[in-house]
Amino acid sequence: MTMPAPLLFSLRVFLCLVMAASVALAIRMARPWGDNYAYQEFSGYVGLGMFMLWAILPLAALAWAARWFRHARIASWVYAIGACGIALSGLYVYVDAALIHIDPQGGLVFMFVPLVQWGAALGLAAVCAVVRRVAR
Repeated sequence: MTMPAPLLFSLRVFLCLVMAASVALAIRMARPWGDNYAYQEFSGYVGLGMFMLWAILPLAALAWAARWFRHARIASWVYAIGACGIALSGLYVYVDAALIHIDPQGGLVFMFVPLVQWGAALGLAAVCAVVRRVAR
């Protein structure tokens, strides 16, 4: 039994949409337009790009690693549900910091949320590996 191709495709599209939303929220919080002093030189944009890359890297890894569990049906469903949960929880924190509870230190979520997402992704991969092994 393999992971249905529409499930794998849908998971990757969903994760790409969450990545795009995360980047949009990061840009909105940084406000690189106008007379913002931090972006008068190119180095400000490099720093912003690095934070955006750091913010989407766990989600990109989840999208890439989905193929590892495509041959075990139960593990693939567990992985898909877990990956969606990780992505949505991170997006919730980003939306909360950017739009609901606006604070000058709100941008720090783009530093710490990916750490939590990496831990959750590693835990999810371990659980799915055990499920795949047991399901054989």
